[in-house]
Amino acid sequence: MSYRLPFLSFSDACLSPRLRRGVLGAVLCAVGMMALPGAQAQTAYPAKPVTLLVPFPPGSATDAIGRALAAVVSKTLGQQVIVENRAGAAGTLAAGSLAQSNNPDGYTVAIAPASLFRVPHLQKVGYDPIKDLTYIMNFSGYTFSLVVPESSAWKTLPEFIEFAKANPGKVSVGASGTGSSGHVATVVLSQKSGADLTFVPFKGGSEVLAAFVGGHINSVIDGGWAQVEKQGKGRVLVTFQEKRIPRLPNVPTAREAGFDMVAASPIGLVGPKGMDPKVVKVLHDAFRAALSDPTYKRHLETYDLDDAYLSGEDYQKLATRLWADEKRNVDMLGMKPQ
Repeated sequence: MSYRLPFLSFSDACLSPRLRRGVLGAVLCAVGMMALPGAQAQTAYPAKPVTLLVPFPPGSATDAIGRALAAVVSKTLGQQVIVENRAGAAGTLAAGSLAQSNNPDGYTVAIAPASLFRVPHLQKVGYDPIKDLTYIMNFSGYTFSLVVPESSAWKTLPEFIEFAKANPGKVSVGASGTGSSGHVATVVLSQKSGADLTFVPFKGGSEVLAAFVGGHINSVIDGGWAQVEKQGKGRVLVTFQEKRIPRLPNVPTAREAGFDMVAASPIGLVGPKGMDPKVVKVLHDAFRAALSDPTYKRHLETYDLDDAYLSGEDYQKLATRLWADEKRNVDMLGMKPQ
């Protein structure tokens, strides 16, 4: 920002050396005052591009919806929203890096999956997901199903379980990372059914599905599974939702199949702790408005993702509840911290 200084209208040549020094001192003092915090109007947010950290690799369901939202929000904010993939740690690397950030200026935010509330119970991390993040809004949620190759002999869940029992170590299940919702669902299904399932972790959904299509794993329990099913490459045996998926009315829920288990996995937007509430509101309003974008809506349908908006306050309440629930789940399953 430039300033017009109130210089005297007459030539400084008319001033004595002593008076000239006095005038110069006064001018420098005025400049110094203008540089003090609060002495000038703050620059409106955002004054530069905003980075959106996506916790999974390119090509994943989360990457698709993140990029769709970023394109719309860029127009709303008048600044580019740059998508940066930060995959790893079962989807917690992106939000985890912000939880350890000392710069809450609002220029870096992240998409957070539900594994953020589970992984810290399984391994040592340098942050508390409840205390060290600003919860901006929840906007979606993954659906989880057990998917096997369309060409496989397994037509039903009982057939899948029977084979896994009779062939220990022969059935592999892929999901996005150790400690992910897919991992937990695999462990619970194995324990409740007695099936011997081998869990195989990947960095993200796109890698899981690539391995599945390539024949490297023979089943999937992960978000984003709908792609292979819609392409005719996968068969859904059971869904881990509260209710049957409307698009697949003949596929039972796990509870209907005799296994009391549900995999709930919300997706939200977070930032570092200590963010200015005014900046949070700008981001919240821009991203919420983007939820009605047709391209974003199409991605929800493509990947069978939930449309699940929550305000920042309600999202934090959900996060607090999930944090406690996941601790109980980890203890119940006997999953020891690493």
